[in-house]
Amino acid sequence: MQIKELRILPPVAIGRLGSSPIPVAAYDLVVPKNKPVGFREIRPLQTFTIDEHTHQVTATIPAEIIFKDAASTASKNGTIRPVAPFLELFAITDDAPDTLVPVTAALLEAAGYTLKDIRWSVMVGNLKLFRRTGDEKDKIHAEVINIRDNDVHPLLATCENFLPGKTLPLGTVQAIAPSNEFPGLRFRFTPAGGKVYGSSLKRIETAGADPVDDPIINDPSLILYDKHKGKWMGYKESSAFNATYTMPAQIFAGYDDAAGNHISWGYLDDECDGSVMAVLAKDDDDATPERVSIVHICAGPPAFAPDILPIRAVSDELEQILQGTDIDGEVPIEEAEEIVRRAFESITLMNTAVMNGNPINGRENVASTMVRQDTNDLGRLFEPIMAGSLVDNLALRTLHERVFNGLSTGAAAWFADALRRPDKIGDLSDTERRKMPGLMRGADGRALTLTYRTINTVIKAAASALFQDNESIKNNYAGLGDPLKADNLTAQLFYRGAGNPYSVLPRAAISNCFPGLEFDFRNLWRRTFKEITLSENDNYVLADTTTNNLTGRRLVAINGHRTMVRGVGPVFPGGENVPLATSANPSGAVFMEWSNLIAGLKLQPGDIVQAQFTSGPAPLPVMVTKKDLAHKDKYPVFELTVNNFFRAGRAEISELMVMPGELTHGLCAPWQNDYRECACYYWAASRPDYVNVEPGENGLSKGDMWLSKRRTGNYVPDNRVDTRLVSYDDLFKNWEGELNFIINGRDALASNPLPEVITSVASNGNGHDVGNGKHTAPGAHITGNPAAERPVSASTKSNGNQ
Repeated sequence: MQIKELRILPPVAIGRLGSSPIPVAAYDLVVPKNKPVGFREIRPLQTFTIDEHTHQVTATIPAEIIFKDAASTASKNGTIRPVAPFLELFAITDDAPDTLVPVTAALLEAAGYTLKDIRWSVMVGNLKLFRRTGDEKDKIHAEVINIRDNDVHPLLATCENFLPGKTLPLGTVQAIAPSNEFPGLRFRFTPAGGKVYGSSLKRIETAGADPVDDPIINDPSLILYDKHKGKWMGYKESSAFNATYTMPAQIFAGYDDAAGNHISWGYLDDECDGSVMAVLAKDDDDATPERVSIVHICAGPPAFAPDILPIRAVSDELEQILQGTDIDGEVPIEEAEEIVRRAFESITLMNTAVMNGNPINGRENVASTMVRQDTNDLGRLFEPIMAGSLVDNLALRTLHERVFNGLSTGAAAWFADALRRPDKIGDLSDTERRKMPGLMRGADGRALTLTYRTINTVIKAAASALFQDNESIKNNYAGLGDPLKADNLTAQLFYRGAGNPYSVLPRAAISNCFPGLEFDFRNLWRRTFKEITLSENDNYVLADTTTNNLTGRRLVAINGHRTMVRGVGPVFPGGENVPLATSANPSGAVFMEWSNLIAGLKLQPGDIVQAQFTSGPAPLPVMVTKKDLAHKDKYPVFELTVNNFFRAGRAEISELMVMPGELTHGLCAPWQNDYRECACYYWAASRPDYVNVEPGENGLSKGDMWLSKRRTGNYVPDNRVDTRLVSYDDLFKNWEGELNFIINGRDALASNPLPEVITSVASNGNGHDVGNGKHTAPGAHITGNPAAERPVSASTKSNGNQ
């Protein structure tokens, strides 16, 4: 027998920060049969504990899933349990060329290898400083190469601009020793604790003031960065538009001066992303590219609302790249129902009345909303998106339930028409702003759209429901199918694997990033074309290694298709749509996000495209019409070659597309800043907003703002200076104590114990049984995972609603 290929699953795995020594246990998310639209059940699964002496795993099934170790939800002394994903190693052999089989000691022996012939390597980076300063010496990297043992290896990151001997801890990694009970080879990544580090014991609070003791960096052990070598402490960004900045800009800890500059305090965090590589080879002569597998990991914030999923997720982007925008075959109505369910979940924890732009306590424009952004970015008239009486949180929940219940009766056709199209993001008319998904922000900074593939899924499901029997469609619909079928790459994206909680999956990570949470996934498209690097947030060229001198220009069209649309909308009440513009965007150009733009062009790896650029540097956005493209002197054409987003024949993101640290480099620095910088345009599934919601005496909803220091039942609109809300410094010092998980819409530390627990070998994390090739309800199967809780027989009482 010969081993032809190696594959690590899952190909994208998300770790989540926390300082508790006990990781989150394994769980699935299950749609309750008696309430198909609502919060999902958190169902405990087989959970692994690593023996510190043998380095092997033992398994138990916890009675509940604990997310935070604390005496109560009111306690400020808790620690959060990290999510520490297990990666599983598979092989393709000549005996079974169509199947992924677990790599075991027996399999290796049969192929003439031993366990020592497997080498693991990890390379992760934190490039947040470098993304701002542009100084190569600000790159922070950690790597552990050629791991052949089962010891715990720390990821200690180094940086040329650190003080001598200082390193940034980015977590640990460990190859798990196989056992008779669990013979498959596994590898675990445990992220760091979510600490904030810095550059000095002093900081300037306001412009012109003398430095004071830094309340966050209050111990010399927290000082890593040498402020005399590097420029991160004191680095500043102006309030004026700059195409080289992150978008949004100024999203780092610091203070403002009178000129509108934001100046850095020199803080840094312990988030990271990068790769895990497994190699099978006796020696260098035996090595082949096929027997190498490289997958992507990241360390991001916890999923603070773990029982709901985002309306647009990283898995949607990856699935669209792999399978394209169109849907083959008939689609059961359940697929459309799942999309509506995710839409429902995304608004459940939002104060939709505030997000709509309604006056609050008699004051207008009191929170950061899409209404405000439409005015700030394009000069549109400030007015609520929908009628104020329609957007109470409980009213919108009821509306979504009605839509869901009506899908199978023909309403899916109406629902598909109500979805916003990706090429309509520049239209800020009342009609378009009221389309779905509502009130949330997309990766282009405008109103959120779904991927083309998701939209087409709804359209196809609607057509199928109108003209065919849904039961027959379901019986013939394979869904994701078997992830262990070698060529089923999409199913492999959803493979959770034994021992992992649901939140390791890209389905649980938002992708409509501005800038994002787990990732700034816009960065995946920066190297769509060979030899040029584009900005993650628009069509500006950051780097060019061709001889065409494209750096600083803008890519305005690809094969005759423009990369932007014009912003239009009213500028006074009842007015007609007119071209919109601001001083920062005088042409009124609205860039269309890379994901849908590139997917819509149906480009394939190796394709040669006709790319048109501005004739010279273009620091501000440029609006180009179809007619303008005929002027090749003004918009010259260059040929570019399309890169491959994945390693050939695999679901593994190509190492040529993103380097370690690049999928997180545009996020806030430190990451806790993000919870105060932004409102909840798109956050609800990962960062709650409106919690403990219940009907008030007036029939409208009432509840708490998630960041409120006290739970009073009165919502406090997001305001960075309101002392009733958790502050920046509160989060930097004690984010684990200040922030609660939200389960069933309420403050919680753990899931409620469930009467039923299910075990099986593995699941793919998206409601599809491994191996049966049939579509099933999410959670109807299981898998096993992370660190220990207590045996199933243990008697435990949830303190999740204290």
